[in-house]
Amino acid sequence: MIRLFASDLDGTLLNEHHECDEKIEKGIQKIIDAGKIFTVATGRGIKMVNLKKAGDISYYICLNGAAVLDPKKQLLHCEPIDKEVLSKIMDVFEDLNLEYVSWNKVYSRIDKESVLRYRKNVWKEAANDSWLDRFLNNIIVNFECLQSKEEILQKDICKINYHFSDDTDTSRLDDFLKQYDDKLVNAPSGDGIYEITKNGVNKASAVSWLADFLNISKEEVAVYGDGGNDIMMLSSFKHSYTPSTGSIEAKEAASQIIGPYEDYSVIEHILNTIEEEKKIE
Repeated sequence: MIRLFASDLDGTLLNEHHECDEKIEKGIQKIIDAGKIFTVATGRGIKMVNLKKAGDISYYICLNGAAVLDPKKQLLHCEPIDKEVLSKIMDVFEDLNLEYVSWNKVYSRIDKESVLRYRKNVWKEAANDSWLDRFLNNIIVNFECLQSKEEILQKDICKINYHFSDDTDTSRLDDFLKQYDDKLVNAPSGDGIYEITKNGVNKASAVSWLADFLNISKEEVAVYGDGGNDIMMLSSFKHSYTPSTGSIEAKEAASQIIGPYEDYSVIEHILNTIEEEKKIE
């Protein structure tokens, strides 16, 4: 009997426009009405998750597992990066446009205009201009820019993002991560991004923490994901599923492959699971 359903967002639960539409919103409501618990498990920060009305009945695992929040968006659990290592990163990579993410804010050492210009340049091949402008305008309101090293060190930074283009030499950052692999881990959701958290932090550990918090056993958890930051989660739970559109690694890690995400395969699989379990109660 599954009591807790955990799902990634982009490429998994959300539609092909990276949005929660009416079908998904109503589906989450049906999960809760059936007496189950639903949680997002995403690399996004809480301000970048919009489940509409369903957002008031869902738990949130954000920042690749570094932050867990309740349906009222109150912080339950946080795993910040070690301050000494964080300080070192800011010294060594002062030239890189790194984004320092707390559980509810993003901090940058450059100005907002530069953040927008940099992001748009990196993503110009991945999306049309109108969608990209709308998306960037939505995320920039969550940024605190022109932050000093000292100001950032005062925050509990849970995740560091670095967006880069195909022709970027990232060897220096790779070498640093190897040197500090006992302190840091990089679990990118896809190409063109570093998503750095404290070593040991991942979606699997956060789902396990939430299950323990809710007195739910591992066998009563079902997880869904499609990308690189979902692999540990998919391989850690017996009931794990990836869309047929997921990455090769996700398909290898999951216990079962379901339909393509754009066909609402995840929300439908969850609801079908609930209906099938009702038949054997």
